[in-house]
Amino acid sequence: MDVRDRAIALYGRFQAGARERLAGEIEARGGVVARDLTRRSDALVVGELATALIDSGALPQRIGAARARGVPVLGERSFAAALAGEAATEATLPLATALAGTALSAQDAQVLAAFDLIGLDGDRTRFGDAQLIRTAADLMSGGRTLGGVVRILARARDLSPRGRYRIVLTPAGDAALKWADGLTTLEGQGQLAFDEAHATVDDLFEAAAMAEAEGDLEAAAHLYDLCARADRRDAIAPYNEGNIRLAQGAFDQARLAYQRALGRDPRFVEARYNLAQALDAQGRSEAAAGELARVLETDPRHPDAVFNLAQLRMKAGALGDAAALYERYLALDPPEDWARTARRALRYCSGQA
Repeated sequence: MDVRDRAIALYGRFQAGARERLAGEIEARGGVVARDLTRRSDALVVGELATALIDSGALPQRIGAARARGVPVLGERSFAAALAGEAATEATLPLATALAGTALSAQDAQVLAAFDLIGLDGDRTRFGDAQLIRTAADLMSGGRTLGGVVRILARARDLSPRGRYRIVLTPAGDAALKWADGLTTLEGQGQLAFDEAHATVDDLFEAAAMAEAEGDLEAAAHLYDLCARADRRDAIAPYNEGNIRLAQGAFDQARLAYQRALGRDPRFVEARYNLAQALDAQGRSEAAAGELARVLETDPRHPDAVFNLAQLRMKAGALGDAAALYERYLALDPPEDWARTARRALRYCSGQA
């Protein structure tokens, strides 16, 4: 896999030492590493220990956003194999066929694939994955969450790496791996108790993401701040802290967090765009317009930046500049409701200029 000049998001907790090894190899090959998905991301790689982010909704949201933009999603193992030049097993079975008769959705299958439990290539999977999909569906029908099912299936795979295993349910309803001479329990592999004082950066980031997903924004902001202090190269943690402060209306704190992120990655488009929002909320319209102009230097087709800059120029009375920006926005084929707003604004600017 060629990663030169590509941005790779390494999301969630990885096996011990794996993130460092993968990040080092990506950077040695001329790629860029981030801790979360951004507009610049060319691939999303999910850590093997990121199961706690499934049921909170944080991981499915990332996978959905990546797929909507055509960004490939790989598990930790499949990404390492791709870096090593290993060819993936061909996927030829329609995913709809594998899912037929189960209560699993295509989105559930995408989560399974993110942990290398099945293989996906577009809307196709491997023939050998159909049984695992049925097993996952059986486990979920017993009341388990998708995160719990992933942990069970991953532990079964690790205990029997050749793939020759059978998951059964005990009379008590627990999942177990059946051997010729007995059973090995597969339950109880959930999240460990969190100890902030002894946590790794991955632990902190995961706890922050979960707190944010659960609505505990103060705890999330605190944990993102700890992440940013622990890893002074990471631009994602201060950006996420800024998003929380922006949502809370703490615009000065948001501005400082975004500036912290940009000090680490000046090409971080989302941080600069949101910095403009914080500045505008503080009444600093010219400074906000300057940041939006810098966004468009990096990403000329950023539709929200074009529209917001047009709004700011119109408010400032620069109607000619605003009209040109509204025309530029309409050329990006925005959603119809936003296009109507832009057309009305364009008519106003053209009539007044």
